[in-house]
Amino acid sequence: MTINEALAGILDETVTALRDLDSDALDALKQQIVTLAEFREKFEPDAAGLILTKRRLLEIVLQNCQANLDALTRLHARNMRKQWAQ
Repeated sequence: MTINEALAGILDETVTALRDLDSDALDALKQQIVTLAEFREKFEPDAAGLILTKRRLLEIVLQNCQANLDALTRLHARNMRKQWAQ
């Protein structure tokens, strides 16, 4: 397996773990990235298009997660204010 294939797989699994809110899977993926970085294999630029597409998908998922988290935080703050007013 090339570094590109490994990285593509990790990106796919990361999107799935975020979708499922699976923190254990995210921790395991973090360790896989650390291990992959230690091998110091060369990235194959010819297959960079696939990696960049998967990276963009992950970026969109993370942006949506942040937007949802911000909305939940605002709702929580609003509910807390109402509780204190009562």
